[in-house]
Amino acid sequence: PNPHLGFGGPGPHFCLGAHLARREITVMFRELLRRMPHIEGGTPDRLHSSFINGIKHLECTF
Repeated sequence: PNPHLGFGGPGPHFCLGAHLARREITVMFRELLRRMPHIEGGTPDRLHSSFINGIKHLECTF
C-alpha cells in the first residue's frame, strides 16, 4: 500500500524478504506497545544520505 522504495521498489530488484520483514516489524511494535503502553518517542536524529533513508538515533521514554 505504501509507494516507498524501502525494499528496492517493484520489479527484479524487489527484496525477497520484504513480506517477512514487514510482518516482523508489525509484530514487534504490537508486542512492544502491548507490554509498554506508555512508551513515547522523542525527536528522531535522521540519517542524511543520498543512498539510504532512516533514523540514526531515537530516544524513547517508558
